Amino acid sequence: MKFKKGDKVRFLNENDHGTVARVLENGTIMVLNSDDFEVPARAADLILDLPMTPQRTPQPEPQKPEPKPTTAQSKTQPKERKFVDVDANHNDDDIFEILSAFVPADPHKPEECDLDLYLINDSPYQLAYNYIKPVGKAFAMHTGILEPDTKELLETIPRMDLTQIAFVKFQILFAKNGFGSIIQPKECEVKIHASKFFQQSYYKTNDFFDEKAVVNSLYTNSPMAEAVKNLTDNPLPNKDAAQPITKKSSKPQGDKEIVDLHLVELLDDERGMTPKEKLDYQMNTFRQKMDEAIKNPHIKKVVFIHGKGNGTLKLEIRKELDRKYRRYTYQDASFEEYGGGATLVYVK
Repeated sequence: MKFKKGDKVRFLNENDHGTVARVLENGTIMVLNSDDFEVPARAADLILDLPMTPQRTPQPEPQKPEPKPTTAQSKTQPKERKFVDVDANHNDDDIFEILSAFVPADPHKPEECDLDLYLINDSPYQLAYNYIKPVGKAFAMHTGILEPDTKELLETIPRMDLTQIAFVKFQILFAKNGFGSIIQPKECEVKIHASKFFQQSYYKTNDFFDEKAVVNSLYTNSPMAEAVKNLTDNPLPNKDAAQPITKKSSKPQGDKEIVDLHLVELLDDERGMTPKEKLDYQMNTFRQKMDEAIKNPHIKKVVFIHGKGNGTLKLEIRKELDRKYRRYTYQDASFEEYGGGATLVYVK
């Protein structure tokens, strides 16, 4: 297929799109991507980005409650079962909670295996929910009904995909009596700190699964618990701070240090930053961590997690390694651990 300047295109091997800026004499096509960076591509790696006819999202339909299994029955049910009993001892005035949980597919190696994502309805209400996950520059959505005191397996997330997911979101509608009585809907977001899922200590004993899991509270009717959650999610602003609030993004493991360069790991708030400012911040963090590792006699190698995305950050990191840090060797980090989204640098 021939492309010309101004064509809207999509990358076949990446979740990105852009506009053809120019075509070189050797056939290389320069594409201005979604981050306003001009990147080279082969014609075989591109397709025309044709407009799609918008489709209406199907609305959830009420379902009749299924008979709840006994505790003994739920333990013997196969994993594929859609609804699993949690705790059917609720009164209307009881404190209740809606949660999500990441459960390792292999409880013996939680830091290495794929993760099952559950939605838990520990309440006396029916839930109509939307589960929303970013996929490249778009979003995937799953809609369903969750009966009182049940939990549902939403999807299994491959380990290598974790570094590409910054968050998942839930929109929840509470109802009773077949949605004849509806409570004000809630919207909840769970941030995905990819590097933490590679640590066995991140998985905790809980009340909902036999194995350890990462359980997040989405909503509770307990005023005290909700106040604590809000304070954790939205800390009081520092009036004297002129720069974005930063986080500690690196984790030493023996002679190796892991640095996650995803913005969600570096900043609490990136609002108002342009794509160039975001990239500059990530590159400044990369240089700072490289310089620190070079000076640290105990660190021999550093893993920089940059994700796959459109490859802009990876390209900039490797250009900087070739230019400023030529004496140090580097390679792709373990595909099994990082899914092709990280670079390993030997500093000793």
